Order: sequence, then C-alpha cells, then structure tokens
Amino acid sequence: MSDSFRDRDLDRDRDPDRDRQPVASGRGGPSPLLIAFVIIGILALVFVLQNREAAQIEFLFIQVESQVWVAIAIAIGVGVLLDRLISAWWRRNR
Repeated sequence: MSDSFRDRDLDRDRDPDRDRQPVASGRGGPSPLLIAFVIIGILALVFVLQNREAAQIEFLFIQVESQVWVAIAIAIGVGVLLDRLISAWWRRNR
C-alpha cells in the first residue's frame, strides 16, 4: 500500500472536530456567585472594622460587655436559627 492511500485512510478515520479550537461562548471569568461572596466578604470586613468599639449588652438578668459587631453577629445568627426552626415547624404542621 502506498503512502498516499495510507494517509487518505488516516484522514477518513480522524474525527474532524478533534483539531478545532474551542470558541469562547461569552461565559468566561468568575461566576456571579463568586462575585457575590467576595462583595459580601468585603462588606462584612468593613462592618467589623467600623464596629470594633465595646458596648454594654443587657438581656434579662445577663450583662456582658462585647464589641458591637459580635453582638450584631450573634443577633443575626439567633434570627437565622429561629427562622429555620419556625420554617421547619410550619412545614411539618401543614
């Protein structure tokens, strides 16, 4: 078999899409979720840096002195926990 016939057979067996370069589809770069996390992280850092002063916290018979950002973070955490508990209870009783 001559070289020209062998080359033609190899070309026929080759996948035509194998040598094509991928075309950019416009979805390059970071994902929107990553961008949102970075923005929220930066805002949280600014919040902590601006609220570093101490404050007296009184709740029922408990008195503590804490930084403002810690108190607000705890309040947000308790709010999220209550939301999850009430949502679960609501779904179960429907």
